[in-house]
Formats: sequence, structure tokens, C-alpha cells
Amino acid sequence: MTTASQTINLPRIDLRGFTSPVQFLPRLSEELGIEVWAKRDDLGSVGLAGNKVRKLEMELAHAKALGATHIVTEGSRHSNATRAAAAAAAAIGMKCTLVLCHDEPKEPVGNLLLDALFGADLRLVGDVSWVELARLAEDVIRELEAGGERVYRLPIGSATGRGATSFARAYIEADEQIQAQGATFNTIVHASSAGSTHAGLTLGRAISRKATRIIGVIVAGEVYDDVPGNYLRLANEAASLIAPSISIAPSDLEMTEDYLGEGYGKPAAGVMEAVDLMARLEGIVVDPVYTAKAVAAIIDMARRKTIEGPVLFWHTGGYHAIFDPSYTSTIWSSLARLRDIRL
Repeated sequence: MTTASQTINLPRIDLRGFTSPVQFLPRLSEELGIEVWAKRDDLGSVGLAGNKVRKLEMELAHAKALGATHIVTEGSRHSNATRAAAAAAAAIGMKCTLVLCHDEPKEPVGNLLLDALFGADLRLVGDVSWVELARLAEDVIRELEAGGERVYRLPIGSATGRGATSFARAYIEADEQIQAQGATFNTIVHASSAGSTHAGLTLGRAISRKATRIIGVIVAGEVYDDVPGNYLRLANEAASLIAPSISIAPSDLEMTEDYLGEGYGKPAAGVMEAVDLMARLEGIVVDPVYTAKAVAAIIDMARRKTIEGPVLFWHTGGYHAIFDPSYTSTIWSSLARLRDIRL
């Protein structure tokens, strides 16, 4: 059998220290009438894990090779990507500056608290557009370089072709794991924002010559003007690095905004039920910004019978948002209604 490490051979820093497990979710499967598994990328050693750590293993190896000593990236103050970048930088002794948008809380909470704990320099720029946020990040880079820093720019979400190669490796890894358990998966569902997770999984499927349906559940549609076009670009940039004979076509990519709701970090139908069912039935936490929207998609598609099992829910992490006051009260009141909880 060809292993993931043999197939994807690019410089990489091991930030996780172990292979995240694939596990069967028996009680959720019974509830939905469809076989559901989970790839637990929410587990790991650096920065409380998540899918971004895989991409950082590739990106920071490249940054080190270029002689960089300081990374700069941008995102929402709820961002899992910036939290992971801050933690990874701390782990390998690099400086980190984060340029963060959206409302500023009265005190650090959720991922913002973790950003600070990991030693990042936080630049809070208010409720600006993603385009303006990128411009402000470039201003910060110029400032740091003028001060003598050797800066490596991480695009939002570590969304690069190099980062996407990590999820081509991840697809092969998960396929090997589930085969070792005598099982298979017909569908993968995951939360998607900047796109390199989806691009990489799609490339991994092509390398493996499988027919798995891969559904990216869009949770931040405003990151790009052309979401499908940028996902396609990332997939083919990754292919050029590790599988130049492969070309990803637009028809290879499947994504949906049906579960985006009111937008990034905003309410969407089914999200609170997803939080409830995953926690109550499987002891697994998903968050309302990212992963609960993917689980809501699985629940809805299973009930409407528009998805074929076995389904692999790729848990990309991000439970920290449930401790943010922006969401805590909503989650609590929703659970109180669902479960008739009284204090």
C-alpha cells in the first residue's frame, strides 16, 4: 500500500505529534439512519489543534527555509487559523503578528484569548471587509520589514497551494485508516472557508483514484469574490507541487452555501441542533461558526436522503467559539429549549 508520506513528499514540520483518529459515531448514526464517522482533526498537540495545523506544517517549513523569523496573517477575531498560527509560531520560536477584524470584545475571549496566550502581537482593526483586512495586513508587513523583520506572509486561512497539499496527504491518511477498520466512506463533509482544505481533499481523491463525494459546506462566502475559482486555483497549485500530471476541473469541486445562513459567524438553520446532537450523543463539541454548520448539513441531507453513507465528517476543530459571549448565551438558551434545562 502507498502511504501518505510516500505520496506527498514536501518539507514539513511535525506540529501534531500523532495521527488524528477516524472513529465511528454509533449513536449519531442511529439517530440519522445513516452510517457516520468522524476524522478527529479537532484533536492534537499544538494550539488545541484543528485543520489549520496541517497547513502550517507545510507553510512554516517553507518559511523557515526562506529564512523568515516573523509570520503575519489575518482573519476574524474568531479565527481558528490565526489561533493555530500563533501557537505554531510559539512552538518553533518564530514571532507572530495577527491582523484581526470583526467586533472587538471588552475582554479577550475564545480564540482571541488563545492568540494572546500564545504570544502573538494582536492588531485589532474593527469591522472591516475581507479585502480591506488584507490591505491592512500588507501595511503591517511593510511596517515590520522597515523595522528589520524577515516576514513571511500567510494568506488568510493559510490558503495556499502548498497548504492544500497537506490535505491531499490527509485524504490518503483517512482512507488508509478507515480501510484498516474494515470500512469505507462514500462521502466526506467538512466546513470550508478559505478553501485549501477542500482543494487538498479533492486532489487527494484524484491521486487515490477514488470516487468519494466531497462536500465543502461554505461558512464564509465573502472571503473571495469568486469562491469556486479560488478553490480551483488552490487545487491546481497543489497539484503542480506534488502531482503535476493531475488537473482538477471545476466539476471536481462540490460546495454548498445552503447552510451559510446569515453569513460568517451568524445564525443558520440547524446549527444549534447540530451542537446538541453531537455533544449529547457522541460527547463531541462542534462550534456555531464552523463545524456545526457542516454537521447541520449532514443532518439535513441524511433526513432528506440526498447523501450516501458511509459519511465521514471531517472535524476541522474550532470548539473554542462556544466560550465566546457572542455565542454562549445563544447556545445555552437553545439547549434549554431543546432539553428543557433549568437552573
